Amino acid sequence: MGDVEEGCMPELTEGRQKKLLGCCGCLSLLGIIIFSVAMSAYVHLGPDDQILIMTFSGKRVINGPSGGTQLNPFQKWERRKATLLDPLQYAIVQDQLTAIIRAEVGPQMFFLGPNDVVKSIEQKIVLEKDEYIRLVDRLSGGERVEQGPSTIVPTPTEVSAQGVQKAIPINVGTAVEVRNKLTGARALYTPCNYEGGIFVPEALQEIVEVRSLIHVLPHEAMIVRDVEGKMTVYSGREDVVQAGQCITDAGDVSGGVGGTAFFLPPFSKIVRMSWSTYANPVNSAGTTTSTPSTTLNNPEDDGTPTTPIEDGNRRLEEVVESSMYVDQASPPGSSPKRKVTTIDMRTQKSFYTYEVRTSDNVKLEVSGTIFWQIEDVRKMVVITGDPEGDVWARSRSLLISKISETDLATFMSKASDIVDAAFANQTSDPFFEDRGLKLVSMEMTGYTPIDQNTKDTLQGIIRQTVNRINELEKQRSENDVLMEKLTADIDLEKNRTMLIETQAENSRLLAETAGAPARG
Repeated sequence: MGDVEEGCMPELTEGRQKKLLGCCGCLSLLGIIIFSVAMSAYVHLGPDDQILIMTFSGKRVINGPSGGTQLNPFQKWERRKATLLDPLQYAIVQDQLTAIIRAEVGPQMFFLGPNDVVKSIEQKIVLEKDEYIRLVDRLSGGERVEQGPSTIVPTPTEVSAQGVQKAIPINVGTAVEVRNKLTGARALYTPCNYEGGIFVPEALQEIVEVRSLIHVLPHEAMIVRDVEGKMTVYSGREDVVQAGQCITDAGDVSGGVGGTAFFLPPFSKIVRMSWSTYANPVNSAGTTTSTPSTTLNNPEDDGTPTTPIEDGNRRLEEVVESSMYVDQASPPGSSPKRKVTTIDMRTQKSFYTYEVRTSDNVKLEVSGTIFWQIEDVRKMVVITGDPEGDVWARSRSLLISKISETDLATFMSKASDIVDAAFANQTSDPFFEDRGLKLVSMEMTGYTPIDQNTKDTLQGIIRQTVNRINELEKQRSENDVLMEKLTADIDLEKNRTMLIETQAENSRLLAETAGAPARG
């Protein structure tokens, strides 16, 4: 062996041989290091793998699958997974270099670009048949409305303030008021002009209000004022078709007894009047009696603390009232008022208590009842906003005028005739006819002197009258007793006479009977 080494390296000394072996070892170690570094940059990519390579000039990606890819070991890189989206998902992806946002819609597995980042993964919007959604593009300001059944993927710049909304079914009892946001015009969709069944607004349309059918009974009437101030009367007694009325084929209604219904037209409001209320004097200390008119009273704050929910409900009621009703101005008065929206055209009753003075200057307080009726709503709304107050005041004037022509004695003996005469005077008075009203009747239920002396005098007269009546009744009773006794005595004597006559007849017959054999 030594001979061989000497033959191969005859010229190398022992020191050089050692140096050569050291260099070979270093080269072998360097080769191993280079191989290890190269193999660390050799990657295998699966179907959902991606390599992002970052260099000084930019970024690039290598998508799988790949059996083997040699990367530059001196470049920075990272491994990342593809994004998997199911059928109901979509991803919002943004390019960080250009700031452009796009949507990747599932179902799919997608790889990001070199500068892409996933902002969020959202659920698709699933709309049922009776649902819709309004989407507004924040970039352009445009909007679109999508109706179900469908699956919606909004663009990255689209938002929906209200989210998914229910479509509104338009039927015989429901209508929809819609405003065009471009022109401001409003339209009312009813079963008469919309045959789609369920209503979905178009782009640039917004639903102002869902309105229910307002029913007017045969004895009722309602007044509606439009934006120009024109008054329209909806009466259950008339067959005239007004604005807002929708006549559909609802079957045979020939057996009906009148009445009507209507939808409140756009920009129109129901007139709400303030009528005076005259309570029954018997109940004046307690609750007041109500008339047949339908009333709507505003809730009053009694100082009790309210919860946020109650405050919200109250504000909602105020918004609804302001959108549906308009108050008609009425003259101020001392009597309490009530809000009236539905006018009752049947005979109504009001109570009165008047102070009157007779021709001999006796001051009286008379009370009673007035029966009155509204015959022409159109005349009434033009002339007055408080028909009950007008009836009460005019009746007071008529009654005071008639009583002032009569002295106390005549009034006490003919009170009913005087009231009837005052009522008869209204037949020639145009006051009620001009207002579309009719005074049905007036009744007086009582009167009381206001002056204490007069009251004491009348009470004395009443006591004397009562005493006289009592004495007469007592004497009449005694007379009846005496009459009955006399009648009984007469009957007794008559019976005694009949007894005597009968006894005499019997004696005669006995004598005749006894004398008959002797003669024979």
